[in-house]
Amino acid sequence: MIIDNDVLRERISLLASFLGDAIARQTGEQTINTIETLRKGFIQQRREPNEAHKQQLIDFIASLENQTLKNVIRSFSIYFFLANLSEENYLREQRQVMRMQSEHSWEGSFRRTLLECRERNIEPAQMQELIDQLKFIPVFTAHPTEARRRTTMNILQSLFTHSDALNNFDENSFSYEQAKEQTAQTIDLLWSSDEVRTRKPLVYDEINNGLHYFNASLFNAIPKVYRNMKAAIVDIYPELIDYPLPAFMSFGSWIGGDRDGNPFVTFETTELAVLMHADTVLRHYQVLLKKLRRQLIHSDTIVTVAPEVYDKISHYAELDQRVFDYNFDDYGNEPYRRLLSLILNKVKATNQLIQSKGDDSDAKKDAYANPQELLEDLRIIRQSVNTHDTAHGDGLLLDMIRLVKTCGFHLAALDIRQESSYHSEVIADIFASASNLPDYQALSEKERQEWLTRLLEKPGTPLIYTDNLTDKTREQLALMNSVATLRKLVGQDTFGSYVISMTNNASQILEVLLLMRFAGLCRVNDEGQLSADLPVAPLFETIEDLKNIDQILPAVLDNPLYRGLLKHSDNTQEIMLGYSDSSKDGGIITSAWQLYSAQQTIDRIAEEYDIKTRLFHGRGGSVSRGGGSTHNAIAAQPAGTLHGQIKVTEQGEVLYAKYANTDTAVFELTMGITGTLKACSTRFVVQPAELPHYESLFARLADAGEQRYRKLTDHTEGFYQFYSQVTPVQEISLLNIGSRPSHRKKGLPSKTTLRAIPWVFGWSLARFTLPAWYGVGSALHSVKADEDLMKEMNTHWPFFSVFISNIEMAFTKSEMSIAQAYSQLCDDEALRDKIMQAVIEEHELTYSGLNALLEQTSLLSNQQNLAASLQWRNAYLDPINYIQIELLKRARQQGDAQNHESIKNNIDVEDPLIRSINALAAGLRNTG
Repeated sequence: MIIDNDVLRERISLLASFLGDAIARQTGEQTINTIETLRKGFIQQRREPNEAHKQQLIDFIASLENQTLKNVIRSFSIYFFLANLSEENYLREQRQVMRMQSEHSWEGSFRRTLLECRERNIEPAQMQELIDQLKFIPVFTAHPTEARRRTTMNILQSLFTHSDALNNFDENSFSYEQAKEQTAQTIDLLWSSDEVRTRKPLVYDEINNGLHYFNASLFNAIPKVYRNMKAAIVDIYPELIDYPLPAFMSFGSWIGGDRDGNPFVTFETTELAVLMHADTVLRHYQVLLKKLRRQLIHSDTIVTVAPEVYDKISHYAELDQRVFDYNFDDYGNEPYRRLLSLILNKVKATNQLIQSKGDDSDAKKDAYANPQELLEDLRIIRQSVNTHDTAHGDGLLLDMIRLVKTCGFHLAALDIRQESSYHSEVIADIFASASNLPDYQALSEKERQEWLTRLLEKPGTPLIYTDNLTDKTREQLALMNSVATLRKLVGQDTFGSYVISMTNNASQILEVLLLMRFAGLCRVNDEGQLSADLPVAPLFETIEDLKNIDQILPAVLDNPLYRGLLKHSDNTQEIMLGYSDSSKDGGIITSAWQLYSAQQTIDRIAEEYDIKTRLFHGRGGSVSRGGGSTHNAIAAQPAGTLHGQIKVTEQGEVLYAKYANTDTAVFELTMGITGTLKACSTRFVVQPAELPHYESLFARLADAGEQRYRKLTDHTEGFYQFYSQVTPVQEISLLNIGSRPSHRKKGLPSKTTLRAIPWVFGWSLARFTLPAWYGVGSALHSVKADEDLMKEMNTHWPFFSVFISNIEMAFTKSEMSIAQAYSQLCDDEALRDKIMQAVIEEHELTYSGLNALLEQTSLLSNQQNLAASLQWRNAYLDPINYIQIELLKRARQQGDAQNHESIKNNIDVEDPLIRSINALAAGLRNTG
């Protein structure tokens, strides 16, 4: 897709002019003059670098008061909001134009993908088989890299609509002037409102934020995705015109279920999340049913209505009497409206029953027992309508059917996640409470597996004969009981998987199954077969754990009891792969290689044990956490490792970027679905002939990259002191962006105590972007003799080419001159010089290595659209970075950099400092 950057810049400039008017009106011309001095000054500095001129700009920033800096930061931050919005809108328009021209389509569209399938001689029956097994599952998480308030997001969504109108009317028309006025008023409101949170969000707020995207876009986007897929099938595979599409996508969530390191997620918040999910989707169904009741006004005096419709009304006779007690003849000749009224009341009753946690006996009489009952009623209406009015039968009614098939009553399946050692402590406490059980902590791994298996084999629900349990144990058992109750109330799909983070032993999987047994979520039948209501998914996330998959998985699969459990669970083992911690642990190349190798190992083990697997990719927004194009990333997975299904996390600011607006949501979902479709077809995923040589070379790259990365991060004394001082990592915790603590432990951050998100976020804000590329340059130069083979790899091996493309994008966002300025915040000159020398050397090696591999003289030569976008952003990011450095100096002058109270007590500095983090995140995008 070619972007006309002149057109795009004009649109951004128009919105920026409205912003300038709002700022001048509300804060005065002095603020505008200050902004312009910095904007023009740094643009000139970009064009003609001059140290004396740059120092003048830095001195000018130092002379400004905190309030002025706050206004300047807000102006640049909102400017980026407007620029991002314009870019999204422009790309949407370009796709619409291509869609209108049937001979054109973009990579990843349904049309292009199915055309490629046809060109690869995939027959209709094979295509149907591919779609039948297809399952794309985005999982929303509250990982804290989204700094905007939801209020700001709502204003931006309104602005998206107004600016869209602005781009589609003639400049001399009344409609254009009206759109201009609405746009200007909305931007004025944007400046008048606070774009950052004044308090730390509660888990409730995070649940609400996740649900926001369903109301904002997904309830409209989901049916559109199905429609677009069906249209492409009819066009490219007319033989499948009567093929009913299965529900090939569903949604998951961790928000309210992810308790790993978050003490604020309890069994009550998990219950709250489920109830809020159900309320959101069931209220939306009521809206759709009311619309359908206004549409399906067919009279049985004119059209023939199927007898099943009348039968269903008769089946609900008692409810019918109550609903129409005011006038029993209402809709007397309009049976669809009559039945829809009954369905509407049943949906209301279903929600009332769920919200009462099953206690509302009146609602229970009318409530649907499960989504299948609702689907059956809707299908009866559709089958009848289609006999005389296919336009309405295949319209909103079909959309609602597809929505119910996708979302049920639960909306998004809530995954439960907890760290492995937590379960071990709970099991140890339970063992300690029973006189006939050994000291669990003293058992070897083999002995733990034996004891856990022995207890799992026992029939009946295990009991605990003491109240003397730790709070941790009580919480875990309460969670299991809550999950069991909610599944019965809302539906079997209410919960997704039980994810065990930091899995490093087979016993840790058995521990969770035993804990499930206390709530009846796991049971043994009369034949001794074990079954579980929730799949248990081990999460392998450190380099060591990824390497040990071939030890851990066989250990649990060799257990006959566990193998029997899988047979009763579609013979499928879900496995989650962690991108964040593996990259933080061993560097980006080693992380990529170990994740690639892990998938191959998993596939080999699955074949050996005759089981199926579903891979759950824990990807973040930044490249170092698995970010980048979802379509390309999925399509480039190792051949044969995807079996029709994939789960991927959608984190932080990525949620807003993908799902704030309907058309963008349709595009992003489509890209993920087609990527999965391609990855599951052997016609697309073909092993390169030289793959063994490619893999051998990549393994050498990974080894060299890891050595370089660990030398800096593991073996450089004072490295984390340097990191703590030169990045805003300590100050990130002041930004109210998440309920979960940013550190596992207090004190100076280290690789083990610091979470992956602030690790990446801090380096990104200081323009190092170090986790995304450090070690790459050394790795590329270590295999210089094999440069021709590397170029061949980049041409013929999608996994490698996608990896290099993402590295190039992330590396381009690094700015060593700005990183050098941040490095001056380190008070140990010798430490600063030592680390910056290593960073700069590696940066130069990476720059030359990437350009040599890609046979270009400058970065992103083959990605001109992205290059242009990053280039104009830099001139606006530069002043924010230098302002942030000044604010960090001011804040830290109040006391020790490790003491948050010193910053909190200086409110004047804290406010603009927090906003500078927000502004940089908006400008850089995919920062966390």
